[in-house]
Amino acid sequence: MAADWLRAPQEDGAIIARPGLGEVGALLAENRRRLAVPSRLILGRRLADLQQQARQEVIAAANQYLRDCGEPTLLSPSGGLIVAGHQPELFHPGVWVKNFALNGLARRHGLTSLHLVVDNDTVNSTALRIPQRNDAVHLGSVAFDRQVSELPYEEQKVHDEELFATFPDRAGPLLQPWGYPPLLPSFWKEVVKQRERTPFLGERFVAARRSVERLWGCHNLELPASRLSETATFADFAHHILLNLPRFHAVYNSALADYRRQHGIRSRNHPVPELTRNGEWWETPFWGWEASWEKSENRRGRLFARVEDGTIGFQANGQTWPADTWRALRSLGFKIRPRALTLTLFARLFLADLFIHGIGGGKYDLLTDEIIRRFYGLEPPGFLVLSATLHLPLPTYPATVSDRRRLAHELRDLRWNPQRHLDYPALRPLIEEKQRWIDLPTANAPERRQRFEQIRRLSEQLQDRVAGRADEVRTQLERCDRELAANAVLRRRDYAFCLYPEEKLRVFMAQFLAPG
Repeated sequence: MAADWLRAPQEDGAIIARPGLGEVGALLAENRRRLAVPSRLILGRRLADLQQQARQEVIAAANQYLRDCGEPTLLSPSGGLIVAGHQPELFHPGVWVKNFALNGLARRHGLTSLHLVVDNDTVNSTALRIPQRNDAVHLGSVAFDRQVSELPYEEQKVHDEELFATFPDRAGPLLQPWGYPPLLPSFWKEVVKQRERTPFLGERFVAARRSVERLWGCHNLELPASRLSETATFADFAHHILLNLPRFHAVYNSALADYRRQHGIRSRNHPVPELTRNGEWWETPFWGWEASWEKSENRRGRLFARVEDGTIGFQANGQTWPADTWRALRSLGFKIRPRALTLTLFARLFLADLFIHGIGGGKYDLLTDEIIRRFYGLEPPGFLVLSATLHLPLPTYPATVSDRRRLAHELRDLRWNPQRHLDYPALRPLIEEKQRWIDLPTANAPERRQRFEQIRRLSEQLQDRVAGRADEVRTQLERCDRELAANAVLRRRDYAFCLYPEEKLRVFMAQFLAPG
């Protein structure tokens, strides 16, 4: 899959699926063939055995998680898993389609659908962007909580319950002028109801989202990455990387360098930073922190490790952890969580018959493919990239980019070639004189300078005669620019799903529950 294919669609209702949803059956068969390698051993165990254990553990953990949330569990067919995931945020409809396609594809192919809640990522914002119209259309935002930076979702509690509860009351007046009822009031009522169960921001969002999905006929297993990290198979997966960390380092950084070179990327942070080394401490592809947030140095940090006599030591935020086992560290409040690339590496290799990515994930997971090849010696299983664009039902302006290009060209032409826009016999001598200077050959710099001066003099004399038209075009161009700027706000594809009308969302998502 070439990264150049992965571009977000622009039209309302447009979908991107690579490969097509109708090709999923063939992709599943090919993935199973690639992962059926009986001789592949990890920590002395067959990959197939680790896969079977991982799926059993994760399905059990996901059902337990739903029970803990007071939600219905899901009976799991024996055919395997289809997996997707995202942060527990209020994402846009183009992300949400993955959940519905996950469910539809699972039912069609006899699989269990699992959505991973990536709660080990940090909270980027505690406000929603909302289109506003006062004197002009512009992009505004309304806060639903006070921002507390650098906290992963699994640690981020709601800090201002009053601000949180009144969010629809404060956002509603901004949406009212657009003339449609958003999903927001009913959705937020469910979000606020979760206060009785959990103080955590992300948990409130995902529980309310799941309630909407079930109402619309979509029921997936879900499991937070924090709980996935506590399964025995994930510990084995991480342990294998840590025991072979120098080799993993070399594979990771060389694959990253090749990826950047192939795609012409110069940034040292895109798509991910290199793994570094500090003396005997090697950076791992995991996050680490101590679950005590009084000190800033205990916040999520890069996890370093060293191996001495078969014992793995850890260090994060400059703090060396007690020398103990993975599980013992967990009981002491130390947390180890996968980074985005490591999470999908585990999910694709140990859990999923098929993993569904969005556009961004699909691009960076081409790097994961190469790490699987070089570190595990396996041909990586293919993944599906799925996204969509859904616009809010807002009135837009008629201006187009081609309109702007035409007006800008005409304005420039009125300045430099006013004679093209004039048809007055009295001006014919000036126009013909300018044309003679334009056609006049020159042999040296002084002659070229003279010709330029004369052409400019004659153009300025003619410009007075088109000044009125130039003012008209300039006014049209300014209006066109305002309309294009407004349309850029009105046609954004990344507004939170709860800002959309329920009917439009429900009809759009329904098509993914039974994909053709």
